[in-house]
Amino acid sequence: MPIVRKEILKPYLLLCEGRDAEMFLIRYLESNALSHDKRFSNEIQVLDFGGINDLDSYLMNLKNMDKFEQVKSLAVVRDAEKDYTKACKEVVNSLGKCMFASPERCGTWIQTDTGLKVGYILFPLDNDAGTLEDLCLRILSEDNSNDVMSSIETFLEEMEAYHGRTYRRKHKNKLHTYLSTSDKYVTMQLGVASDAGAFDWTSMYLAPLKSFLTEGFITQTDQM
Repeated sequence: MPIVRKEILKPYLLLCEGRDAEMFLIRYLESNALSHDKRFSNEIQVLDFGGINDLDSYLMNLKNMDKFEQVKSLAVVRDAEKDYTKACKEVVNSLGKCMFASPERCGTWIQTDTGLKVGYILFPLDNDAGTLEDLCLRILSEDNSNDVMSSIETFLEEMEAYHGRTYRRKHKNKLHTYLSTSDKYVTMQLGVASDAGAFDWTSMYLAPLKSFLTEGFITQTDQM
């Protein structure tokens, strides 16, 4: 499905992979973990660029949009998937094809001669393979989430061993099974669950994201 390109409304852009990631990041920016500085929620605009293969065209079109010349910082966030190194190279290549500078390492920034600051970071934020769902499994807000997840892992293992089930994306199966076992979150997609309180926004696992956003967006505004 083609991505509906939203207009640029803010000077700091955070481009992400898919609607779930968009909702997750919006809720994080609005969360109690970042409420000490309203610039997180007021000055950063989250935009869904679509799937991994859509990033090139999205970046190219973004450069031609109204008000792009007013953008001060631009970041890309996507899943590392099965190969962290490959994912890093793909983001760097996409930036390069569209004539954007790219930092040397994931989770860092570079500032161009024109003043535009560019960075990228990959879920699950630990410099390893994985996805947003893997991160979400680490930041579940309920006190007994570890015990519940242990039971879910046993359940899925038994489904594989005794019922011939196969799970190519077990991280998704785990997370959606977890959400389905709660009346509060049942039927919710990840983005909606983010809004409903499923995740602990103060978790230490989100520290790399907070540091990345602060360096690229908030520190930038201090220098203005």
